[in-house]
Amino acid sequence: YLEPAGLHRPVSLRLVPPVFLRDVFAKPAKVLQSDRRVEVVCSVDAAMVPPQPIRLQAELRQGKRVLTSTAQTVRLERTGETTVALTLTSLGNIALWEPTTPHLYEVVVTLLVNEEPWHDYRTRIGFREARFELDGFYLNGKRLQLFGLNRHELYPYVGSPMPRRVMRRDAEMLRREFNCNFVRCSHYPQSEAFLD
Repeated sequence: YLEPAGLHRPVSLRLVPPVFLRDVFAKPAKVLQSDRRVEVVCSVDAAMVPPQPIRLQAELRQGKRVLTSTAQTVRLERTGETTVALTLTSLGNIALWEPTTPHLYEVVVTLLVNEEPWHDYRTRIGFREARFELDGFYLNGKRLQLFGLNRHELYPYVGSPMPRRVMRRDAEMLRREFNCNFVRCSHYPQSEAFLD
């Protein structure tokens, strides 16, 4: 597949400390069971080895409210990338993500050195179980009829560099005017504005 040339996504320059969180991947697990959890994988990037251990603290938040948290102390032995796994448990009665009620939560991981926060990373998640059975698609244990289409992110005469408001409007039209509850995003990562 051929993409038009040029920058067509937001670009930013980040200033980070010598030890920072490069990435955080948060995955809900066993969401339909009482012992549901969030498995959090943190990629710590170190340009230097701190003389003391670092601490990673992960929180599951709903707005400003902290629902649960966990922490782990890690001694970095070398520069470069180190992967650290954390698990958030005791989630209580979280709301499941559904197409009509897309409840989202925020996972915030903070990297602390000498108990001082050096860097944090935030990512949004929804709690849902999606699976295909012989008789169709099931979301959160209930059969859901998928109705949707395939979407390319190219607009006539302008290609991909469209403002966020156009991406949001496109998603709104697909949902409200075409009654889609499913969109296949073709061949490449789509704009976060559309995905949001």
